[in-house]
This record gives sequence, structure tokens and C-alpha cells, in this order.
Amino acid sequence: MRVALTWTVWLVLALLVVLALFVAFGLNLLRGPLERGVTEATGRELRMEGDLRAVWSWVHPRFRATKVSFANPDWAAEDLMFSADAVEASVSLLPLLRGRVVLPDLHLEGAKLNLEQDAEGRRNWVLDPDAGNREEPRVVVRHLTVDQGRLKYDDAARSIHVAADLATDGGGTVFSVHGTYRGEKVKASGRAGHVLSVREADTPFPLSGEATIGATVLKVDGTVTGIATFEAFDTSVQLSGKSLSHLYQVVNIALPETPPYSTTGRLVRDAKAVRYENFKGKAGASDLSGTLQIDTSGQRPYMTGEVRSKVMDLGDLGILVGTGRPRKDGVLPDSPFDPRRWDSVDADVRVKAGTIRRPEQLPIEHLTARIQMKDRVLTLNPLEFGIAGGTLVGPVTLDGSKETIRAEVKMRVESLKLAQLFPTLKQAKDSVGDLSGLVELTGTGNSVGRMLGSASGKVGIFMDGGRISRFLMELVALDLWDVAAVKLKGDQQIEIRCAIADFAVKGGLMQTNAFVVDTAVVRVDGGGVVNLKNEEMDLRLSPEPKDSSIASLNSPLYVQGTFGDPKISPDVAKIAAKGVGAVVLGVINPLLAVLPLFKEGKGQDSNCGKLIAEATSSGRSAASGATKPRPPSRSAH
Repeated sequence: MRVALTWTVWLVLALLVVLALFVAFGLNLLRGPLERGVTEATGRELRMEGDLRAVWSWVHPRFRATKVSFANPDWAAEDLMFSADAVEASVSLLPLLRGRVVLPDLHLEGAKLNLEQDAEGRRNWVLDPDAGNREEPRVVVRHLTVDQGRLKYDDAARSIHVAADLATDGGGTVFSVHGTYRGEKVKASGRAGHVLSVREADTPFPLSGEATIGATVLKVDGTVTGIATFEAFDTSVQLSGKSLSHLYQVVNIALPETPPYSTTGRLVRDAKAVRYENFKGKAGASDLSGTLQIDTSGQRPYMTGEVRSKVMDLGDLGILVGTGRPRKDGVLPDSPFDPRRWDSVDADVRVKAGTIRRPEQLPIEHLTARIQMKDRVLTLNPLEFGIAGGTLVGPVTLDGSKETIRAEVKMRVESLKLAQLFPTLKQAKDSVGDLSGLVELTGTGNSVGRMLGSASGKVGIFMDGGRISRFLMELVALDLWDVAAVKLKGDQQIEIRCAIADFAVKGGLMQTNAFVVDTAVVRVDGGGVVNLKNEEMDLRLSPEPKDSSIASLNSPLYVQGTFGDPKISPDVAKIAAKGVGAVVLGVINPLLAVLPLFKEGKGQDSNCGKLIAEATSSGRSAASGATKPRPPSRSAH
């Protein structure tokens, strides 16, 4: 140890003697050897065309060089990686003994730094590829100040091309940025800390500013640790834009299509996770709050968290499932999904909305969903809506592993209140009854409209008992005499024995298995087709009044037209031919989608159970009567 200490003392004394000689006789003698040494060591030319001289300093030796430049590698677009009118730096002597260059202070005047990464991943600032394997870097800059500098960064692999003008003053570092980021225009400005830590990853660096990337606006105020690598940060953030989906261009993570939004929260990075904590904001007319975290340690980013909304506007529901707006000539959502982006993230996020702001015709009360993404398969399980005092609940799966999405829906309709389904219809406000059923569909397509247009499966709704306005049912039967009587005497509620609407779906066509509303005064049977592909319907309703009336027209009604413009009209030809004969509709299909549902309840003893038993029994009788041999006629003998 004494030998090592002795050599160290002599080496320091020798360095001091050399420094004293150079101060006395001029440092310009070192320019040539320095230029040749750096050029040979790096393979790039270092030039110092101005003076090299010492500057007085009490702590560390300090030097100033003018007209300094350092060349780029041959593959780079710019000739020079670095140039400056002047470079002034202090040097720590002791680290030189360990082969390290430590610059406690580095000041640049009129500096230009061109950083570049090409499509092959080569980086012009990497001088020694093995430097990343060392425990300590060979060159360390502690403090950096800049007088009218410019930093240019070009990244061909990620399509980033930006330039920043930098200057330091008594309050810190002022910067302004312009350029493009993944095809989007970038503009930013702000102020950084008074001291810039270039290489150290454990020094928090104050940063505040505002940036615009395309239509996204970002404001930050906080600290960044390890400014060169963004190892950690803790900042308050204001974020706004036209749609959250546009953030894909910024963070390369697929987010849902939304209306214009704005949020404020705290953005924190710790180790491999980034959290947007306790954010609050709006998307369209809906309020949003919650916390989202993205873990970047796996094969792809993994997003978790919770999003809440006290009041959500119905028009903003696309924020949850990406349904977007309907096409111009229809009502079904036709905004496209892009499954190619789904490979950018896995997710497990819970969404909850307390109150749904909606038109009265669409009584949706609340919404909860668990949104999961795994290997380009998006699952909402469960997805639950509160509708008309009941619920619509079940899983929805969108498999985006191929170019065209495959969708599967299995939802239960539970206890929708009849009166709440038609809140604007005065005659329905006192109605009583619960609607239940199911929707089981599979389809393909990259929008909700296309998925439904190709769907196959079954849809069924039923109400097993209830009460409804007599006036409405008389009106359906076109029983003008009784309608007039009800108007004179006042409306009353009548019994609903059973109501069923059951459809088999194939290739986007909904064919009626059964359509029947059986009440005390009229029974309405129906049939027809609903086309989900072109959003058209052609349904026929045939009412049969249960009391005789000379004014009863007993005419079928047709419901035709599009979803957006349905038209209801009576069968004029049938009215003219009244008395010719009854129209017999098809017997209820014994393979109804709703059969298992009311069997779970009252079973065969229920009103709907009895109705189906009657229908199937009469159907068998009719079929056997049609095949039974006729008795011989009397005239044959």
C-alpha cells in the first residue's frame, strides 16, 4: 500500500508540474497530440481550430478551447456530431488515475449536437460498444450549461426528427422544440433545472413545459431522474386531445376511440411501471377519474387499473367498447376497430359508470365492465348495463388474432320493467311486468355493424305475466269501437298472460320463431324477418280481439322500413276482404331460445308455459288432421 501511495503522490506532483509548464508556455502545444489521440481512439476526427488555454480556477484545473468540432461516423447524415464556438471545462485530477474523465463543469457556447440513430439501430453517440458492460462510464459530466445551443435528434427506426434550441440562465435551462414524431408535428417549450445531469441516473432533474404532438397537448411539471434515459419521473400532467386513440402515435399503446378529452393527474415511473395516478377529467360530456398503470417489463406492456364515471353521456359509450358513431345511412355503430394495434398491449381494466345521461327513450341506468386484452383477444366479462329497472349482463369477446375480428356475445336480459321501457308513452306508465331473455350471437367484422350483419345465433325476450293499458291493445287490434269506449270511460290495466319475441339468427337475418302477446282483450301473433345487414325489417302482426265488436277491423299490421325510419301500416287489402277467412299463422317453434329461461322459473305452470303447450298441442292436432284419411262420402254407396 505504501508503494502505491508513493507512486500516486509522485504522479500527482508530475501532473502539477506539467500543468504549470503548459500554463507558463501555452497549451496550444497540446492541440495536435489531443486531436491525433482522440481521432485514433474513436475513428472520428477531432479538430480544435482556435486557442486552447487554461482558465483560472481555485478547485479544479479548467481549460477553454475555441472552434471545436467532432466528426460523425461515415453512415450518419450530418458531417459533424458536435461543434461549438467554445468549450470550457474543469477536470477532476484523481479520477484520471483510474482511467476516468470527470468534468465537474462543462460550458458550451454556440454548440450544435447532432444525435442520430439509423434504421439498423446504429447510434452515432456510441463511441465504445463495450462501454455498456462497464460498471462506470469513462467520461462523466456533472454540470452542463449552454449558451445558445442546438440539439438535433433523428431516429429513423421510430420516425422521430426533432430539434431543440437550448440556453441556460440564472433560473435554469430554457428550451424550445420543433419537428415530427411518428409522422405527427411536434412543438414544445419549457424550462429545465438549473443543473443538468447528463449521465447520472440518481439525480432528480426539474422539468416543466408544454408540448403539442399532432392534436394531443401535454403539460408537465415535476422531476425526471436520469435525463438521458428517463429512468424515473414524478410529474403533474395535463393531457388533452381529440381522442385517446391518437395517443397510439405517442406511446405506441392502443387506447379506445373517444370524444375530445382532457385530464389532469400525476404521472409516475418507478422501475418498470408507469402510473397515471388519481387522474380526473372529461371525455365528451362524461366525467372520468381513476388510476391506470402500465408495466413494461414483459413481452408487451400490461395495463391495469380502474376508470370511474359519475355521470356518463350515452353518446360517449364508445369510450368503453370502441363502438363509435353509426354510419350515415343507419343506426348501428360502424366505426372500425383496428386489431393490428391490439398487439401493442395486454390489459385488465375495470370500468364503472354510476349515472347514464341519455334520452328518455333509452333508459340505461348504470354500467360496469371488466375489460381484458390478451394476445389480441378483447374480452368484456362481465359487461353489465342497468336498463329499465333490470340488467343486461354477460360476456362479450372480440378475437382480433386474425385480420377480421370474430365476435361472440352471450348476454342475459333480466327483469326489465315494462313501464320504464317506454317512459315517454303516457299509456304505458302504469304497466306492470318484467321482461327477461337472452342474446347469443357470433359474427365477424371489424365494426359492430359488420359483426351484427354477419351474426348467427338466437335472440329471445319474454314476459311471463303482467298488466298493460287496454287502450294500447285495443289500438293494436284496430278495434275502433272499443277504442272509443275506452276514451269515454277512461283507460284501465288489463292482464298480460304471456309475451314472447323469439328469433333464430343466421347470416345477419333474424327469422321469427315466435312472436305472440296474449292479453285479456286481444292476442297478437306475428312473424317476419329483421335484416341486421342492411338494417331493414319486414314484420307482420295479426291481432285477434277476444270480444266481438261490429267496429273491429281485425286487420294485420305491417312494420316495415329501416331501423332509423320504421313505418307501421294496416293491411288495406285484408280490411276490404274482412270476413273471407281467418289468417292462420305458423305454430310456435318448439325450439325457442327462451324455453330454458322460463323453465328456470315457473316452468310448465307459468302462463308462457301453458301458452306454448297449447300451441304445440294444436300444432300436432293440425298436423295429424291433415294426414288422417277422410271418411267415405255417403254418395259413394
